[in-house]
Amino acid sequence: MKKTSIKDHGNLLKVFMILLNYDAIRRDIIMLWADSVLASEEESEYPFIELSTSNNTLDTIQILNRNSTHADSEITSRAVLGILYHMLQEEKVALKTAFEVATSISYEKQLTDAEQFLLYRFDEYIELGLHETNEKLRLFNTHFVDLLRVYQDFRLENHSNWPIINEKMKMGLEIQLETVRKKYPYY
Repeated sequence: MKKTSIKDHGNLLKVFMILLNYDAIRRDIIMLWADSVLASEEESEYPFIELSTSNNTLDTIQILNRNSTHADSEITSRAVLGILYHMLQEEKVALKTAFEVATSISYEKQLTDAEQFLLYRFDEYIELGLHETNEKLRLFNTHFVDLLRVYQDFRLENHSNWPIINEKMKMGLEIQLETVRKKYPYY
């Protein structure tokens, strides 16, 4: 039986790290994933054990960071956006947190110029002091969800297919982003 290499999961580990760094997911989700890998093998690499038994968020982030150095930032950035889309739909992440994560991703050089532009300003509502009852925040939210919907094929559960999803997505990405951009009120 071939043992799973932690390096084979670099993209997933990077996504876990980004989401955990912003408190968008709980550490126990990562621990459960590591436990499932450990349970499926007779012999496992030490980093899986480290993730399964880490004592705090900082330790977990360090383990994830150390083992995701070869992750594809284009794939991981888009995967985070897709996962945020689903988390917002299921009300598992605060809008403020999702805005902050998206803005941090906007600096990723592997993304297209259109992606960077559309992602860049979403945490602006924090500076404006908008509240959930504010019409401008509702407008921000609507446009944000429209943008994230482009990435909806990315889910934590299908992480092994992310490279394929990313390649398929690239074929029509500019057209989808142009549709979102036309509705973008800040262009």
